[in-house]
Amino acid sequence: MTRVLFTDDEAPVLDGLRTRLYRQSGKWTMVFVESGTRALTEFEREPFDVIVTDMRMPGMDGAELLERVSERWPQTIRIVLSGYAEPQQALRLVPVAHQYLSKPCDAKRLVSAIERCMQLHSLLPHPNLRALAGRVRMLPVMPRVYASLRDLLGHDDATTQQIAELVTADPVISAKILQMATSAFFRLARPITNIDQAVSYLGIAAMRNLVTAPPVFTPLPERGASGLVNFEELQARSHAAAAAAHALAADAQMADEALLAGLLHDIGYWLLAHEYPGDLAKAVEIAMKERIPLYEAEVRVIGASHAQVGAYLLGLWGLPQPVVDAVAHHHSPQSAAPPDFGPLAALAIALALLPGDESSAFPSGLVASPKVDANFLSRVNAPFDW
Repeated sequence: MTRVLFTDDEAPVLDGLRTRLYRQSGKWTMVFVESGTRALTEFEREPFDVIVTDMRMPGMDGAELLERVSERWPQTIRIVLSGYAEPQQALRLVPVAHQYLSKPCDAKRLVSAIERCMQLHSLLPHPNLRALAGRVRMLPVMPRVYASLRDLLGHDDATTQQIAELVTADPVISAKILQMATSAFFRLARPITNIDQAVSYLGIAAMRNLVTAPPVFTPLPERGASGLVNFEELQARSHAAAAAAHALAADAQMADEALLAGLLHDIGYWLLAHEYPGDLAKAVEIAMKERIPLYEAEVRVIGASHAQVGAYLLGLWGLPQPVVDAVAHHHSPQSAAPPDFGPLAALAIALALLPGDESSAFPSGLVASPKVDANFLSRVNAPFDW
């Protein structure tokens, strides 16, 4: 059963959670404690799959508690359930909290957030890989984009449009901004799938605090993984895929999700190059030697592909499920695409229309990843002819 720990210094709040979540008792093992110290004691007895904590508590507050949990039990999913947090408090949560839910929060939404996170385990069945995604605090970003964004935010006349243009130039920054906008770190959450909207919603002050104040982002080497990955090339391809997927979309909502899926579909490479550069280099070596697609070699060496790692991180951050699914299965859409034409199908077709594949960002000699064929279009009810 899923083990969930709830922490809040107010006993009536915990009593309310017990009552509202009673129906989950057959699926979850739930423990309720009134302090961060008690929470850590419970973790020492037996780790939890999920921790849900208030932010403002006497003694050890929610940010400190989650920081300690992330250090000792990085595979644990970390959710904040709290009232309004001052900007400086919210910034302390950015590196350590996966999602932020605002009080009051109805049981249905809380259950949905927890269950959706637990379903991500199918993407990364190995606990060590989940710990990899869970312990990342300093997120690797492209140095050129990061420097330009910091410089822009240092000017009082910076506009949200200028900021959004730079944000979309890096998938990690894009995903983090969407996490902030949809998870209520600074305000009440709202569904957002558009970078321009996310930046406008957060506001320039919050963007400035996020990028310049806490240690959230760290520049990658110009060529990550010991010179292995050309991130500029990888991102240029992601932008081309995003534009094509957006153009293929059937409606405005799908267009935003398809564009996001295109921008973020290779985000897993940022994480692997930063955390597992040696293993990624070994996967490239195997792919070249055995003439197999790189993502297959990644699974053999690392235990998961860049697509799975990236999708897990995005799901953990609460990004829209269609985007997560598209990122997870962009190399195998035939086995995963639903019958209706959605972001996954749009991304798969967009990637098929582009010349080459992500191997162009790696040393020459890699074989191309297989692409979808005409039969795929009929199966997903694409609203156009191949």
